[in-house]
Amino acid sequence: MDYSILNDDEIIKLYREGDLEAIDYMIRKYTPLIYKCHNNRYALGFSRDDFIQEGFIGLLSAINKYDFDSDASFYTFAKTCIDNSMNKLMEKSMQKKNQILNNSKSLEDSEELAEFLQEDPARIVLSKMIKEDTMSEIESKLSKGELEVYKYLKEGYSPKEISARINKDSKSVDNTIQRIKTKARKMY
Repeated sequence: MDYSILNDDEIIKLYREGDLEAIDYMIRKYTPLIYKCHNNRYALGFSRDDFIQEGFIGLLSAINKYDFDSDASFYTFAKTCIDNSMNKLMEKSMQKKNQILNNSKSLEDSEELAEFLQEDPARIVLSKMIKEDTMSEIESKLSKGELEVYKYLKEGYSPKEISARINKDSKSVDNTIQRIKTKARKMY
């Protein structure tokens, strides 16, 4: 059968009636959209192939769940399903990253480090000097607004508390904190 003369709704109906060649056609037709949706996406611990696979899962979900009475075209629905599927992969990546950070142990809390530093007072002084130099270097790279937020962070204030203190919305403070972290990462 020549599926190219049919619209997406007709092809999906054929598939739902048992025509397996119809789904093969839809997969081939929408593969470029999956690759397009993948562009500029990155997730720690996942490859390009993982995103493409999630895209195909999203497409299959769209084919199976598409409502013919919907105001949205199948293309729009499929793109949304593909994007959502890929976004879930990115969320998984963030959960893994945060899990690693949450399970990590601070060096300052390490008994071995504490014992090491207690043995040699000169090392304690050196450690503080290095920390102060690092802080000064970071501070020198920050804008006036970033520096204000950074100083509150050093004092132990939460982003919500900082937001109230400097009369900025929470999103703005969160964005500022992310810029500070990015600058610090670039330095080290």
